[in-house]
This record gives sequence, C-alpha cells and structure tokens, in this order.
Amino acid sequence: MEKKQTKIIVTIGPATSTEQDLRKIKDKGVDFVRVNMSHSSLEDLEHFINSSKRVGIPFIIDTEGSQIRTGDLEKDTIYFKENEKVEIHANAIAGNRQKLCLKPGYVIEQLDVGDLIHVDFDTLILRVTDVSTVSEGFISGKTITGGRIGKNKAVVIDPVFDKKFRLPPLSPKDYQSVELGLRSGIEHIAVSFVRSGESIDEVRRATQNRMKIISKIECIDALENIDEIIRKSDFILIDRGDLSKEIPIEKIPFTQKIIMHKASRHNTGVFVATNLLETMIEKRKPTRAEVHDVVNTIVDGALGLTLAAETAIGKHPMECINMLNTLIQHTESAINGTDPRNLVKGLVSSLEASDYLLENVSSSLVPPHGGKLVNRVLAEVPDQNYLDSLPKVRLDQNRQMDVEQICFGTFSPIEGFMGQDDFHSVLSNMRLASGVVWPLPITLDVNEETADKLTIGEDVGLTDERGEVMAVLHLSEKFSFDKEDTAVKMYGTDCNDHPGVRMVRAMRPVLLAGKVDLIKGRESETRAYELTPRQLRRLFEDRGWAKVLGFHTRNVLHKGHEFMQLKAMKDENCDGLLIQPVVGKKKTGDFKPEYIIKSYEKMIESFYPKESVVFAAFSTFSRYAGPREAVFTALCRKNFGCSHFIIGRDHTGVGDYYDPYASHKIFDNFPDLGMKIVKFDEIFYSKRLDDYVLGNGNGNATHDESDRLSLISGTEARAMFMRAESPPSWFMRPEISNIVLTALKKGEQVFEA
Repeated sequence: MEKKQTKIIVTIGPATSTEQDLRKIKDKGVDFVRVNMSHSSLEDLEHFINSSKRVGIPFIIDTEGSQIRTGDLEKDTIYFKENEKVEIHANAIAGNRQKLCLKPGYVIEQLDVGDLIHVDFDTLILRVTDVSTVSEGFISGKTITGGRIGKNKAVVIDPVFDKKFRLPPLSPKDYQSVELGLRSGIEHIAVSFVRSGESIDEVRRATQNRMKIISKIECIDALENIDEIIRKSDFILIDRGDLSKEIPIEKIPFTQKIIMHKASRHNTGVFVATNLLETMIEKRKPTRAEVHDVVNTIVDGALGLTLAAETAIGKHPMECINMLNTLIQHTESAINGTDPRNLVKGLVSSLEASDYLLENVSSSLVPPHGGKLVNRVLAEVPDQNYLDSLPKVRLDQNRQMDVEQICFGTFSPIEGFMGQDDFHSVLSNMRLASGVVWPLPITLDVNEETADKLTIGEDVGLTDERGEVMAVLHLSEKFSFDKEDTAVKMYGTDCNDHPGVRMVRAMRPVLLAGKVDLIKGRESETRAYELTPRQLRRLFEDRGWAKVLGFHTRNVLHKGHEFMQLKAMKDENCDGLLIQPVVGKKKTGDFKPEYIIKSYEKMIESFYPKESVVFAAFSTFSRYAGPREAVFTALCRKNFGCSHFIIGRDHTGVGDYYDPYASHKIFDNFPDLGMKIVKFDEIFYSKRLDDYVLGNGNGNATHDESDRLSLISGTEARAMFMRAESPPSWFMRPEISNIVLTALKKGEQVFEA
C-alpha cells in the first residue's frame, strides 16, 4: 500500500480486543491505537498496552481528563419524566429515578440553584433547585427535559452565573494510567478536556516530559485559550462530539477549520475525531455526507483522523478502517502530492477566528434585540481590596433585579443604567438614541448628597441590603431630571392616583449612568426557576426549536390562559412555549410566586403536550406603564429567545387609565420590533361547545349571550378561594384549584399581603 500522509488513530474495545485484531489493524496501516479510559479499567489498559507492544503498533494513553460525568446505575438505563425530583450525590452510588451521582463528587459544591445539568448530549436536563444539603453530600434538582440515560454519561453544566469549575487536568485514574504508560515506554498521551496551558504544564510534569502531548479540544474553555494550548502542545485533537455539547452543532465545521488554520501557523498537527464513519457501526457503507466530511477534513489540513465507536464497538471495524484508507488515498491522490495543510482557503483566514469560536454567530432562534445578547456577568470575583475601596450605592430589590437583567442580557442591547440621551429619547420616542426600539427608562436614582461624593469615570460598588457588593457601576454620567415631565411622558397623566406617577415622584433627584458588571446575584427564593436568556436560548436550541411563543403572567393558570397558549401555538406553528411569570414585587392580592410555579409544574406533568413547554420565572417588577410596558414585556421575551409573544386584552393594564386595546395598538408603531405579536381579544367560555371561543373582535361568529360565560376576575377568584370554594371547572382545572385550596387549609400565605 502506498504510504499515506494522513495518520489514523483507531480506538480499540470489545469489537477489536484480541491480539489478532491488533495484527489486522497494524496490517491496514493504522498509525496508533488507544482505549477510551472513561469506559475502561486500568486492567483493560494494561492488557491493551501489552498486546500493542507484542504486535508492534504505537499506543496512545487517552485520559479521562477534567470532565464531569454521571456514575453507575442500578439498571443499564433509566428513563426520567419531566418535572421529576432527583437527588444529585457526591459519593459514588448506583443511581435510579430518585438519585444520581456526579464524578468528581466535589463538583456539586460548585453548583448553584438555577444551574442546568445537561446529561449525555442533552438526553436529560436537570435544574438545580436546592443546595442547602450540600454538606450532607447531595443537592436536589428537577428534570426539565426527560429522557433515557445509561451509565457513566458525560455532563455539561450551564450555570446561571459564569463560573470556572475547578477540575484537575488528570483524574486519580489518569495518574495511575500515566505511571503504567511510563513503565511501558508509551510515547504519546491524549489529554481529554484540556482547558488551559497550565493543564498541559501539569501533564508534562506528570509524564516527566517523556510523552508527546495530544491536547483534546472538547470544551468552551479550550476555545477561549486555544492559542496558548496550540503553542504548548505537540498535537491537537478536535473531539467534535464533546465539543458539540458546549457550542451549537452548526458551528463545528468552521470551528474545526479555524483551529486547523491556527495550528498550521505553529506547525502543530491536528487530529479530528467523532462521527467520521458513524453509520458503519451498524452498516457496511458510510453515508455520502460522511464521505464528504472525511474528504473535506483531509483537504482542510488534518494530520490525522480518529475512529472511535466505529472500531471499539462497531459491527464492521475492519471494513471501517478499509473505507477510511480508501478515502485518504483517493483524497491525497486528488491533491497530487500537495501538503493538505497548505490548502487552507481564504474564507477561514478572513474570519476573525476568536470571535467566531466564542460568539453565538448563528442560531435558529430569533436574534437578540439589537443583534447581540449582552453578557456582563464577571466570571471571576474582583479582588476584595478593590471592592472595599469603592464608593458604595445601596440598591433596593427592584434595582437589584434591574442590575441582574441588564447583565444577563434580558434588556439587550442596554449594558447599564441609561445616560441622558437614551433617557430622553426613550421618554419622547420609545427608542434609544441609536434608534433601537425601547419603551422604558432603566435608571438608578440617588440623592444629591450621594451624587456629590461620586466622580465621573470612577467605579462604584452597588450593594445589596447586607452591604455586600453585587455589581460594579462604571460611572459615566450624573444628571437631574424633571419628575413631572417624566411622569406625563411615561404614563400619559400626572394623576397621583396612578401608581406609576407616584413611583416617579418618589424617586431621588439625580440619575447615575454607566455600564454595569455583575459579581453575584441577589437573594431569591425562586432562583432555581430564574433561567437566564443564555440558558433558555441553549435549552430551546437543544430541543430543536426555532419559533418559540412567549407568555407573560402574574397569576395561577386558568383555562382561558391555557386556551390562548395552545391556540397561538397551533395557529402560529410554534415549536414550543415559554411560560414566564413575573416573580418580583406585585400588588396586594396577587398570587405569591410559589403557587404560580406549582400550578404550572402540575400542568407540565399532567396536561400540556409533552416536551412542548418550558417554564421559567422572570424576576422584574411592575412599572405600571400600560401599553409601554406591553412592549417592554415583549422585547424582554425576544431576548429570552421568543419569536412570538401573546398580548391579551388590557395586557399590563393599570386601572382605567388605558384603553383595553391600547396594548394592541401600540405595536403598530414598531414594524421593526423583530418578533410576531399574537393579539387576543376577549375570550369567553361557550356552554354549548364546552370550550373557549374568541370575542367578536377577532372576526369569529357571534355566540348568544346566554351561551357565553365571561372569565372570572382575579378578585372574584380570590374571594372564592378565601371562602374555601373551588372556582368552576370550566374556568380552572380542579387539579390547579386544589393546589391553592390545600395551601390555604394549611394556613399558608397564598396571596401577596
């Protein structure tokens, strides 16, 4: 066989476990073999090293690395339903539907309420709900997306707050593998989940600089530090499977090209792994797409290709190697002796590579408002001496929520508290000074004494009730404002009975402006449900959704809401529904968040179409701005990933200050909103049809007045509950009513005081 330039790494396992298999593999021109130590024992490793030495084929130690995984299970596989409670343990246990463990166990100490745990390519997604028992060796979560998982599956954490997990580059078993490899004279080590140049330094120390290091690129940290990793490594291996758990799958092809382009500058060879000939695990022939992928990977400049499951557990391992050899020979013949690494196209070199690797430049979802999702959450806490030195401004709960939403990107494109130009433009035109639609001022007010102590250009510590700095304001402006003018422009009235007018008049006289960086979140009882725009967008992408319908509420679910949600989903051909109640401060008599959450969890468990609804909470407060606030609620949901948003009759209404359809009409002023507003007129229950019907304003046939039942008001429903009466089943499902009635019987505070 003519000597090839492109190397082949073959993963050996149950399908290729004998010495005779290894002799066949060597005869086919394979350059290296390896075993996957995430699924192999030290005894397996020693067996395969000895076999490869007898056959005379180079062996690569392939580490477990700094990866989070689940552990053993009581059965081979376990199926989880949506919204099931699961304990997550640090100690190695055999998992079941009630409990799982994570490896390494100490990772649970780094998890926070609201973090999402993606298991096995998003087969199962858990939401962390309680970490108060971490000292007892476990925390608690609930399933957001159910599914069937097996033993020892890879885990990716999507945290509420950006954080770097403290994971060593080598596991205890890896160090034992290295010792075995050194005794056996192994010359190559593939290091899984390399995160930084420091990781490579530690591996060089552990291997006594006697092994060539192949750094595996399979996590977002590696992309952030790719230049340093390439510079310190002997070779690079792009593991497209694990990498696709952390970045959108459509980004993998160009990410691969960019890494190869960067590596070529340092003359560092690149191997590519995962899904090369996946079909041949079961079949004797690859797909055309797989052939195309392999050929293009070679042309792009890969030093080598890595077969994984195809040869470790596949039905046709030898045929798979034969096919790979055929594709290599054909491609190299077509190149006609030219080094493939010299064929990198101008397309790749013209890209801003680091931007492409780390920015979410492509998505099936609606783009964030303004084009880019703001993220101003600091991954590392600043030095305490620096924080102590800052002048301080104390935030109330409302301002704390604003700071969080600014930094999470919910208010994109806003990156901080507004300056004068944006403030006046929003009041006058409902647009930022840049022209981007935005209906409400986002401001930080202080008294004159505080303002006088602050200097433009300095950093200001924004503190919570305990005096701890939760964010840093980079102060760019201080300015006064006309309260009466602000109230009239915002609310269309100067009437002091209007709660928004009273809110403006109670503001302090000076506004501070500047970008904000979040250090830590506020204390919140509903943190587990307050998913960030980044988390929700990833969740929607993982479910394959492109068109997402948003629903805003502040009440326990009734059947009228359910009718609107499911009808809009069907009529607009939406892939999924985001239900997102407001959990900030509300008015007296409103339902407390706990019971809204319980009502929707019951709906997801028992009534909504499976895998079609995501529930999250939106921590904000009422601005009492009527139609302006309707636009605000829509734009925030756009940033959360919603392409469609329901606006009902009198949406965010305030008493009798606004026409019931003002929140419909205002959207006519914004054709550039970038999302579809789904408007609903009044809806009624038809006794004859035993179903809900739309009001006449929606162009439907009229229904006899005696046949129509109007929705029960919130005040009426509350009065029924307080009398221990269940609202009629046509208005609210009994299963939902019982949640409220049971709580009241126990003496729980169901309504805001």
